[in-house]
Amino acid sequence: MKIFSSRCRTFEYTVTTASPAAVDLESAVVGVPNTFSDCLLLMVGVERGDSTSSKAAAKIVRRIASKTDASHIVINGFSHLATPGERSDVPTALLVLANLAESLQARGARVHLMPFGWNKRWQADVLDGEWEQRVVHLPA
Repeated sequence: MKIFSSRCRTFEYTVTTASPAAVDLESAVVGVPNTFSDCLLLMVGVERGDSTSSKAAAKIVRRIASKTDASHIVINGFSHLATPGERSDVPTALLVLANLAESLQARGARVHLMPFGWNKRWQADVLDGEWEQRVVHLPA
């Protein structure tokens, strides 16, 4: 699993179009902005074999959220961020992302899981500093 985290003063995304791997989504949410402040944005690349990595990932994310004082965690998951040949299949990626979100919520974190497989338009005001931008690689 690869996690790219960015601590954002503000973050906004809008779902635009579906990819072939898109989850079902109500048409009413397409084109509607989703806005967050003081959040930790995670780009999570799920790789083959990551089905048991959710708890370890949650522990690392909780530490980053604590160090950055993030009030909300926003997760944008992918299978295509993984190393070619190591990409997870879509059902496994969805399960891993759901487990990560649940592990974080179980410890009191406010979590928003962005719709998987949808193209999105976004803008972010990313903070700088020691913990504000991190790259984590958790081997399977």
